[in-house]
Amino acid sequence: MVLITKYKLLPFRVAKKWLGSLAFLVFGLEASSTTLQGQAPSMALQNNEQCIPAASSYHDVNAAVLKAILMVESGLNAWEVRKNSNGTLDVGMAGINSVHFPEIAKYGIAPEQLLDACVATYVAAWHLKKGIRQYGNTWFGIASYHSVTPYFNHRYQIMVYNQLVKNKSINGQLLRVPAINP
Repeated sequence: MVLITKYKLLPFRVAKKWLGSLAFLVFGLEASSTTLQGQAPSMALQNNEQCIPAASSYHDVNAAVLKAILMVESGLNAWEVRKNSNGTLDVGMAGINSVHFPEIAKYGIAPEQLLDACVATYVAAWHLKKGIRQYGNTWFGIASYHSVTPYFNHRYQIMVYNQLVKNKSINGQLLRVPAINP
C-alpha cells in the first residue's frame, strides 16, 4: 500500500512510523549546528543505511548516489539538525530544508518524522528523483537536491562526487571543494 500515489513519496509501512512529538526539539534550537546526541536511539550508523536499497528502488534513483547524498548531508546521522544562516533548518539524515516542510506536509510528513532514518531516506530519494526528473540524470540534476543556483550546485556536485570516490562507488581523484561562499 502506498500513502501517496501521485508522487510515490513513501510506502505506507514507512509512512505510518511515528516518532512522537519532537517538534520542540527541531524548532527550539539556538545553535548554528546541533546534533541531538542525547536523544538518539543507540543504533550504529550502518543501521541508518538499511532503507537505502528499498528507497532507491522505490523511487528509481541510484543507491550509491543516494547514500553519498545522505553522507554529505549528515554523515548518516539520523538526528542531525542544523540551523542555517538564512534562518532555515536542515533536518534529519537527509538534511531536508525547512523550505520543503509545506510540500512534504501535503503528504502527511511532519518535520519531526524526518528524524527517523527510513522516513528521511525515502524523502531524500523522492527529492532526488524530483531534481533528476526536472533537470535530467546529470550532475546538475543530482546536485539540484541541494541547490539550482549554479555556484552552489557545482559545489554540491563536487561534494557528492568526492563522497562517491570515498565510498569506492566510483574510481577517481578527490576534487577540491570550493569555498562555501563565492
